[in-house]
Amino acid sequence: MTDDENKTEFLIQEYECGEKANIYQIDHEQKAKHLSTKKSKSHTSLTSLFRAFFYPDNYPLGVSSDYGIYQLYNIVQTGCIAISGSFAFSALFRAMGVGKTASNYLAASIVWLLRDGAGMIGRIIFAWGFAASLDADCKRWHFLGDVLNDVACVSDMITPYFPSALLFISSISNICRSVTGVIHGSTRTVIFQHQARNNNLADIAAKCSSLETMVSLVALFVNVVLLATLPETSIWPIFLVLTAGHLWATYKAKRCILFNLFNRQRFHLVCSEYFKTNGRQTLSIEEVNDREPILFKTSFPYRSHIGVSLKHIPEKIFPSQKQLKNFHSNDYERFLILHDQSSNTFYVLLRTNSDTDDLIRLNFFIEIISYAMNSTTEENFNEEFQSLVNRIQKQLPDLNLCLTILHEDNDRCYEQFKQVCLAQGYNFHRCLFDIGIYRIH
Repeated sequence: MTDDENKTEFLIQEYECGEKANIYQIDHEQKAKHLSTKKSKSHTSLTSLFRAFFYPDNYPLGVSSDYGIYQLYNIVQTGCIAISGSFAFSALFRAMGVGKTASNYLAASIVWLLRDGAGMIGRIIFAWGFAASLDADCKRWHFLGDVLNDVACVSDMITPYFPSALLFISSISNICRSVTGVIHGSTRTVIFQHQARNNNLADIAAKCSSLETMVSLVALFVNVVLLATLPETSIWPIFLVLTAGHLWATYKAKRCILFNLFNRQRFHLVCSEYFKTNGRQTLSIEEVNDREPILFKTSFPYRSHIGVSLKHIPEKIFPSQKQLKNFHSNDYERFLILHDQSSNTFYVLLRTNSDTDDLIRLNFFIEIISYAMNSTTEENFNEEFQSLVNRIQKQLPDLNLCLTILHEDNDRCYEQFKQVCLAQGYNFHRCLFDIGIYRIH
């Protein structure tokens, strides 16, 4: 081999899921020679098998940083509800008379069918009334779904004590389970979209389902042992402990999710911190998710209805013909904000070409106007942001003038806010605001 040929040889380091795996030497004939393999975990180890079966193929590179801890809490809550749920169904079967020689199998079958029908009706009605708002506040809804699942289990557990109300109680429990199914099916999609960082949404959803199935399978064998050996007096204490464990684990699972998308609550918290620091900084993704309430909604100093129909706007603030004409003919203006001072409610008309950036921008304008309404005037013109707030406060009776100030220099105040948020890692390509369905063309 000549010296020139030796110079053409070079090494390539191969990585597997972000870890060094193999080293290859490429020679002048474009052949790869395997030099060494990094000694790491054996591919036949239990850890590797568990990872292969239940974690996404490119874990941890293809998922969000909160994926691992979320799945840990998800395993705990899935195991708890699988075992407590078996206790609940056992109690329901006893209430139906299963195992009694004098039981009426026809009556039990009718009760079971009617409770299923009640669940189906409940699922349809809930989806009709609330489905559009599930993704906007998915943490709270997902936690509420788990609470409803526990309510269903408790309802089934008490059925043996109220045999005359068996149909009513079991129907309520099945409605709760059906609503839980709608909530979880919808909100889990939002969570998986957040966790999928490499266009691997289907892989993450499938592996999460496999992991929960595996936990339920283990719980199945535990259920057989417990139901066969436990005295009846011990079932309730264990059931209550499992229910408490389920609620704790599901709360922790929702708390550890670090959304970088804005919903109304997170956006309000981010804006509040931004205003307090005179536009210099805002909350990090970890901080805002830690402050976001799970069970209760954030308290807002105003109300807002975005994407409303003209017929829903109060007559006293209905836009003039000139306002509507300008809004309709100006392609740059993709939203029109109206304010009802008596109820402190903002109404927003949207154009058909309104995009995500418009939605975030109009919410920022509403937040800053509301902040100006509720903050005291400080004649401090050394701070650029405070100077802007002071100017808005002087024009508060005229909302159009306030918006004109905010639109100055191509929405400079919003662009500054956007840059501060982008530096923290917030996503401005998608948002989870609860938006109405009406648009103006």
